[in-house]
Amino acid sequence: MPLKLTVARFAVAGQRPPLPTETIILAETVHRALVELSNGSQVFTGCDSSHRPLQGHGHAHIFCESNLGNGRGGQGEITHITVYAPMGFRLPEQEALQNLKEVYSERESSVQLALLGLGVPEDFGGIDLERGQCPLLARARSWVSRTPFLATRHPKATRAGVPKVDATGFQIGSPEHELLRLLELAGFPEPLEIEPVAGTRLGGREVRWQEFLRRREMDERAPAANGAGYGFRIEFSEPVQGPVAVGYASHFGMGGFEGDKE
Repeated sequence: MPLKLTVARFAVAGQRPPLPTETIILAETVHRALVELSNGSQVFTGCDSSHRPLQGHGHAHIFCESNLGNGRGGQGEITHITVYAPMGFRLPEQEALQNLKEVYSERESSVQLALLGLGVPEDFGGIDLERGQCPLLARARSWVSRTPFLATRHPKATRAGVPKVDATGFQIGSPEHELLRLLELAGFPEPLEIEPVAGTRLGGREVRWQEFLRRREMDERAPAANGAGYGFRIEFSEPVQGPVAVGYASHFGMGGFEGDKE
């Protein structure tokens, strides 16, 4: 049986937009381009032939990355774009990815893309930036937020205002509780530990989650439970294969974690 291709990785050439304010915009722009180039493939639309959303998360995720390797990423700019679809890319989707060379954002600026290759996460993943590896696709025990996690539920409390807590020890519906719930739904093992982090380091400074654009332009629904962004460091008992991405807009670059050094 031939290998199922699930990853397409691109280098961003020419003008490189900043990660915090452009991730969700650029991911949507790439999404629209791939839907058009593939003549509406469900791998990219996330919907079946009757326009009903597909069950699960097998359709394409689009990740933007600011990678310090090869002398780039020093200003926190987007250096790479990775398209990941667990359901796999057939020949029509592969052709669409190969034809994706330039996209135009809503702000009328063009971004050039160069396809680095098609493969599986193991082909590109790792934490060695100088070798051009992608931390989003690493295999690691420790993971840390790179883009804000956006919870999809509200914290629960009794009528008296007392937080409702379950066996996890976290308030039901809290960001921590939501993270655990969504990781389980995505098939990851229960983490040994989760620890909040206030932001991520880009361009030589700490960037807080509220500095990220956190709402999709094409989404008229409420963006998340309260619109706030959160970040965490996750520790598993054994290495897991990335990508690790959950929460609102996780198919458009939000809620992404990078493999971290042990």
